[in-house]
Amino acid sequence: MRERTPMRLQTKLLFGMIFLVILSIGLSSYFISEFEVDRLEMKIEANLRNVGHIIAENQDIQWNLNYKKTEEVQVIVERYLDILEDIEIITIADMDGLRYGHPSRDRLGKYFVGGDEKQVLETGSIYSSIATGTLGRSIRVFIPIYFQNNQVGFVMTAQKYDRVEESILNIRRSVLVYSFFGILIGGVGAILISTSIKKSLLNLEPYQIAKLYREKDVILKSTREGILAIDAKCSINLMNDSAKKILNCEGKDFIGVDIESVFPTTKLPRILETGIAEYDREQLINGAQILTNRIPIYENGRLVGALATFKDLSDVVTLAEEMTGIKQVVRALRATTHEFKNKLHLINGLLELDEIDEAKKYVMGLGYRYTKIQDIVSGKIKNATINALIIGKINRASEDKIDIEVTSDSLLLCEGYKINSGAMVIIIGNLIENAIEAIQKTNRDDGKIIFYINDTSENLVIEVSDNGIGIEQKYIETIFNRGFTTKRGSNGIGLDLVKSNVERLKGEIEVMSEKDKGTTFTIVIPIEDNN
Repeated sequence: MRERTPMRLQTKLLFGMIFLVILSIGLSSYFISEFEVDRLEMKIEANLRNVGHIIAENQDIQWNLNYKKTEEVQVIVERYLDILEDIEIITIADMDGLRYGHPSRDRLGKYFVGGDEKQVLETGSIYSSIATGTLGRSIRVFIPIYFQNNQVGFVMTAQKYDRVEESILNIRRSVLVYSFFGILIGGVGAILISTSIKKSLLNLEPYQIAKLYREKDVILKSTREGILAIDAKCSINLMNDSAKKILNCEGKDFIGVDIESVFPTTKLPRILETGIAEYDREQLINGAQILTNRIPIYENGRLVGALATFKDLSDVVTLAEEMTGIKQVVRALRATTHEFKNKLHLINGLLELDEIDEAKKYVMGLGYRYTKIQDIVSGKIKNATINALIIGKINRASEDKIDIEVTSDSLLLCEGYKINSGAMVIIIGNLIENAIEAIQKTNRDDGKIIFYINDTSENLVIEVSDNGIGIEQKYIETIFNRGFTTKRGSNGIGLDLVKSNVERLKGEIEVMSEKDKGTTFTIVIPIEDNN
């Protein structure tokens, strides 16, 4: 089933704001129109009531109605109708409901119609009503008429309801027009606001922002480099776990804290002053010697912060040594130097004891041994760097009573292909070093490593076998993973470097191992693919 595409943020904001605009303006318009209609009705009723009081208090009306003077009452009514624009109906009747004044003369002398006049006749109260009379439906106000404190009739002032309805319709039409313009303006505003918000979010959708946040979180947690960022006020706003580990402040939260109050030797604020990036700078900060890159952060051309990425300098040096093979050569040379010093100390001791013959004998034995080793290695390995590495490893292993044997059929000519010495140093040095350490774990006295190398056929073949502790089968598939190690203090990159160099040279690695019986690493690199 095809996954439904989420609605765009701008569309959500636009529809949401337009809905709220329509809802708020609609409700406001409804209540305003109802308020205006109520106010109109109250205004009409108040006007009718005021005119009714004026007529009821007119002494001529009172006297003529009391003495049943129809014509005189009618004349006064017509005069009021002529001068009052908002009053369409004025009716005056006696206590029997007979009309003495009316907008139409032909209705005089007839009984009042509507049925809503009983209250004023019976109780003399003042009130309003909506009823249908001879002139149609109207809003009416009834007021009693008194002569010498006796009620002699009533006056009814009214306005036709169709005119009231027309006024109400005009009010609602005006509110509707204003509401339409309000919604139109609100819609335009919603479009502008949603566009502005989308632009401020770099045109990203919420699911894209959430994805970026998750990815950023994974990157920050997984990267082994320290990452530290500050804003324009030098406050720390980003610091990953690796940064805390390198700077010896694990478990602490410095977000929002001024960086110079935490790390006084920091150079990051300088980037805010210069706006110039700095790369591969060594620095001592919080007791850690680091190698760092510092770059400015710009937003719309404005400098808003700075970011530093860094590594522990000792890790950088170690990694560089491992990757270039220098470490293996240095170890070999160090082992040779160490053994040479031990031999010199022994010779010096014999001379001090006047054991001249023993000293001569020992020196002759050493010369024979070194000549033999040199002849064996140099005769088989024509590359000086690899030659020195193997001799150094032989001396290194001899200190732990481990014998390294270069097989009789080994031969390294280094002719006709482009496999450099650095790659071979990394491969051979790490394999032999691992073999030495595997034997050391057994505490045996007959430790032996067999080394074979040959490049006289179509392939360069390197094989290192030992009778060490062996590798458990469950680890065979993972020993080449970076970071995997069973040795305390190791960074677990030796065999990873071996594998990466072999793969780069389009070669293959085979591992055969048996618990407590030893391990054999066989590497085959095609010479033809490296011409």
